[in-house]
Order: sequence, then structure tokens, then C-alpha cells
Amino acid sequence: MNKTATTHKDWRKRLNSFKKANTSLTIIISAVLLLELMMGIMFYAAQNFIQRTMERMVGVEMNAIYLCIRNKLANVEVTVDNMSWVVSEGLEEPSWMFDVSRRMLKNNPSFWGSGVAFIPYYYSNRGKFYEPYSVHGGGDTIMTLQVGREGVDYTKKEYYRVPVEQGTSHWSEPYVNQTGDKSLITTYSAPIRNNQDRVVGVVFADIRTNWLEDVINEEKVYKSTQRFLVTGHYNMLAGKVVPVFKEVLQILKADNDKNGYFMLKGKDGTMHHVFYTLVGGKTDWVLINILDDDEVFGRLRFMQMMLLLPLILGLFFAMFIVWRSSNNLSRLKKVNAEKERIDSELQVASHVQQNMLPQGEFNAESVDLEGFLKPAREVGGDIYDYFIRDEKLFFCIGDVSGKGAPSAILMAVTHALFRSASAHESNPAHIMQTINETACQGNKTNMFVTMFIGVLDLPTGRLRYCDAGHDAPAIMENGKWSIADVIAHLPIGVFDDMKYDVQETTLQPNSIIFLYTDGLTEAMNTTHKQFGLKRIEAVLDECTDKQPKEVLEKVTKAVDSFVKNAEQSDDLTMLAIRYTPKQFKSTLTETLTIKNDIHEVKRLSNFLKSVIEKLDIETSLARKLRLGVEEAVVNVISYAYPSDNEGSITINMMSDDHSLRFQIIDEGVAFDPTAQQKTDTTLSVEDRQIGGLGILLVRELMDSINYERIEGKNILTLIKKLK
Repeated sequence: MNKTATTHKDWRKRLNSFKKANTSLTIIISAVLLLELMMGIMFYAAQNFIQRTMERMVGVEMNAIYLCIRNKLANVEVTVDNMSWVVSEGLEEPSWMFDVSRRMLKNNPSFWGSGVAFIPYYYSNRGKFYEPYSVHGGGDTIMTLQVGREGVDYTKKEYYRVPVEQGTSHWSEPYVNQTGDKSLITTYSAPIRNNQDRVVGVVFADIRTNWLEDVINEEKVYKSTQRFLVTGHYNMLAGKVVPVFKEVLQILKADNDKNGYFMLKGKDGTMHHVFYTLVGGKTDWVLINILDDDEVFGRLRFMQMMLLLPLILGLFFAMFIVWRSSNNLSRLKKVNAEKERIDSELQVASHVQQNMLPQGEFNAESVDLEGFLKPAREVGGDIYDYFIRDEKLFFCIGDVSGKGAPSAILMAVTHALFRSASAHESNPAHIMQTINETACQGNKTNMFVTMFIGVLDLPTGRLRYCDAGHDAPAIMENGKWSIADVIAHLPIGVFDDMKYDVQETTLQPNSIIFLYTDGLTEAMNTTHKQFGLKRIEAVLDECTDKQPKEVLEKVTKAVDSFVKNAEQSDDLTMLAIRYTPKQFKSTLTETLTIKNDIHEVKRLSNFLKSVIEKLDIETSLARKLRLGVEEAVVNVISYAYPSDNEGSITINMMSDDHSLRFQIIDEGVAFDPTAQQKTDTTLSVEDRQIGGLGILLVRELMDSINYERIEGKNILTLIKKLK
């Protein structure tokens, strides 16, 4: 044996000897390393959570700014584009152009100036340059004059040259107004075509950019946030030039995409988070958002340092105590400690399993429910769950084959799969399909789960459900109980290609659904007789006027009286749901029908403004309402109808003085925006589309949203509380 092998063997003997003599010390050292690892994982998870929260908050802020800017720019674009068509119809009257420029400015007070400019000598009797132009004078006066003349050659200006040469509308680079108050302005211009489709001039409107400063500096969640608005050529539209902005521009000039996110270390060593995105429309403007890394993560890092020092000192102190007392531990104490550890883990497991069930009092206006689970051992394999999303009650009940810890583990997995699958899916058959496909993967133990999943639409009472080998629930309607008609699918975990079908019924007000596991029907007394379905039906017949909690108490009392002192043989789980829809009594109802045309947004805006004025809604709430409804309607305009297909969209507004309810109805293709998976804000901004945050913005602005497809119509309901 060589010297190296001998040395390695000696070290192994010493290590084993140390472990035997200092078992407790070894455990503490391992615990130290484990705690350090756990702290690292917790810090990493907290950092990721803060990062995702930051990206989500900044995304919401930037979308709100984007909508505000686009709404105003769209008004300018629509006005000028429409006026270019009007001018094209009246080219034979040159003197009328003065009235055109004046009327544009009078009807649009937000314009700084407006005018019409023609190609040289288009009107030969008017000279080479003909440019009627109107501008605000003192007070409410408007000055209209012909500014085109020798020495004032507008044909070289960007607002004239680009539309004439390219034949398209154009936003100019910002420039200083030389004739007015030296403010920064930008011009939007559209080409004028004659009846031979030849470009003979432009219609244009000047707007000052000072309003952009107020827009980009609204509602900052992070105090360090700095925002800037630049053109596609990186000329400043809004914001103050600071050193970090110059560094950001150097990076952005190399990025052709103009949409993204990156981190920048400034010359002073400060880290910055930089978000940038195109404003869109007919502009090439870019919105930039910069915030300091210290504000985002500074508190987390401080807490980490504050916790780390006492933890290390405490661990070293504990190591010293255990090291001094380890030699006095007896074998009996070790056995007792091991037994206590196992008992403790079982208690913790039982506690964890109970905590996985819905906790606390369930408060909902349209439904009352109660659940009950009693495991046969410390941990069991039964499951029930419920939650409300988008005015729909999602609920389930299930029973895992077998008992004890293996069943409890599969129960926990099934519970997590139900929550995950139903987070962005409203079809119970699809939810069941997803759970089954995942549960079948690597299921070498051949365990399975019987399960019933239901989705109850609270405004309409429409109940969709899917059953996977579970006992059919009992339903009470109009004072009579009956067993629900279910399709007997195979349980979850049997075949991964199993197809599940959805069933549907409509619940009447005050109907009750009673669900249970086979621990109820198979509950045995001392003579091994089972409780059975008939006894359940007999007890339920006495519960037609009772609340869910009373129903469960009466059934539980009947079971306890039947089994008496017999040992519980299986987990017992029950869930009772009573449907009590709230009646919405409208005190104000308004309706608007528009076409699927983006230009109709202006009519929608006027409609919302009228509703807000009638209800005397305060400014902050009014802004949220307009943003939320306009975002939802624009989404329908953009995607409900196939390309080039004309359709209508109806917006119904109802108010009961406590809340506002908007119904957005279209006959386009079926599309449930509430079932779409939420934007993954863990991705970098380069890897996701800006539009993906639309439904997220609506969710943030509204108290609840609901979607139903009824008689070939998409019905999206948005609700906002007024008080």
C-alpha cells in the first residue's frame, strides 16, 4: 500500500472517530451549515420576490403613463389625419385654408398652433409659398396669418419635408418655438393628396411638450425613480439631463429593439435598474425609467446583516453547550429523543396538512360554505379546497387511495396542482386533465385520487363540474335533495391520456351542494355495518332550510351516533355550499354601442366622462375607472373580431350607488382574458411583450372581473366599488 493511500485511510479513521465521540457536535455543525444554506436560499427567494414586485410595479406605472400619453397623441393624430382628408376635398378654395387652420386650433385648445402648407406655386396667384397658420394670442384670441414667404422657407422643415417625400404622417423632432415663448414643441403633420393621389401639401398641428413633464412624474412607488421621454433619435422630450441618463443613452443607442431592461453601474459605483419601452402609435418615442438599486434592496441587505451576527454567536454558544454535555447523554435519552422527534414530525405534518385547507371565516356575498376534515391517523389522504377568482367559486374534494404519510404526500401534491391549474383556467375538465397528466408522471406506486371539481359563476349561478371517480354530490333545490348526474371518469393517476368531460347545470338561489368522501358512506360501527348512502339521504332530508355549517354538524352528529365507540377506519371529509346570489339593484343605467375601430375610443372616453360626472366620482377613482375600462375595450377592439371584419361592442354601465358594474359585450371569437396565464414578471423585459400586462393592469385597477360566454357572446364584467 502506498503512502498516499495510507494517509487517506488515517484521515477517514480520525473523522469516523470524531463523529462517534462528538455526535451532538457533528449535528450542530451540520445544522450551522444547513442554516447558512437556508438563509442563503431565503435571501435569494426574497431578492427574487422583490425583483418581481419591482418589475410588476414599474410595469404598471409605465403602462399607465403609456396610456396617458397615447390618449393625448391619438387625439392629435385623429384630428390632423381627418383634417387632411377634409382639405383634400376643398383644394379649389385656397382662401378656405385660413378657416381650416383657425377651426382646428379653436376646436383643440391643447394645440399650440395649426396650419396648412402647400408645395411651391400650388396656388400660383398666391405666390411661391402658401402657408395659412393659426396660433394662440393673448387671452382667448387666435391669430391667423399667412406665414409662408421668401426668407421663410417651410419646405426645408422636417414637419413638411417628411410627409411630402414619404407620403405618410409624421411626428417631428422637438424644437424650440422661435416666435413664441421659446418653449419646446413638436409637430404632427399629415400629407394632403389631390384627386390624382399626388401629395400637394401637409396639414399640421404644433403641441408643446411641457405637459409630458407632469405625466412622466406621476405616482412614483420608488422615490428614487427618474423618468425620461426621448425621441427615436434620442432627443429629450421630458426629463432633466443627469449623468446617469447620459450613460443610459450610450447603451440604448446600441439597442435597435428599444424595448427592454438592464442593470447599470454608474461611474459613481451606484447600481441602477433601467426599464425602457416604445410609446408606440405613429411616434418613435421611448419612455425610460431608472431607479436606484439601494432603494429596492437596501433594507433586505441591512436585515441580512442584522440577523447574521446574532445567529452566528447563538450557534457558537449552542455548539459549546452541546459539546460540554454530549458525553453525559445516555442511550435511553437518545432513544427517547428519537421517539419525540418522530412524534413531533407527525404533529408538524398534521399541522401542515390542516393549514393546507382553507383557513379562517369565508366571507362572500353570493355564497356560504363550510368544510370539515377528520383524518383517521395523524395525517390523511383526503382533500378539499375552495377560493374565489374573477367572481367564480372554484372548489374541489378528493380522496387519495391508501392512508398515512404516502397518501398525505400525494394529497399535498394534488392540492398544489389544483391551485396551480385553476389559477388561470376556468374549465373544470381542463383543470382535471392538467392534474391527471402531472400526477401520472413517475407514479410507480400506482396510487390514484378520486376527485370532484366544480366552478360556480356567482352572478349567474352557472355550475360547471367534472368528476373523476368520486362519489356524486347531493344537490338541494326547491326544498328537495337529489344526487347529481355525473359522468363516471376514471380517477386521477391511472392513465395519462384520459380525457375528461365538463358537465353543466344552473343553480337556483338558496340551492345547496353537499360533497363528501367515502369515509362518510363507509363509516363502520362496532358490528362492521356501514353508514351508507340511504342514511345520508335521510339526514339531508332534514336539512332543507339549514345553513352549510348546520348541515355538516347534523351529518357529523348522525355519524358519531352510528359508529359510537368504533375506531375510525377512513378519513372523513365533507363540504357544503349554499348559493345565495346578491341582487344588484341599479339606480343608474347607461349604454354605449361602438364599432371595433380604435377611433371609437374617443366616444368611449366621452361616455365614461359623462358617467363619472353624473355619479360625481372623485378624480383619483375616476382615473382608475377610465384606464381600466378603456384598456379592456381597446383589447376587445384589437382582438375580438378577425382582421378587416366589422363588428360592434356594447358597454353597459350599472350603478347601485355602492359600486359600478361595466358589461363589455361583443359577438367576436370566444376569448376569456381572465383565463390567460398572468404575465411572467420573472422574465426580463426583453423576453416578454408589453401587451401582456394589459389584463394585469385591469386587475390592478378594478375590484373584480368576470367573463362568461353566453349564446355566442363574450360578456366581460368589470366591478369597481365607489365607497
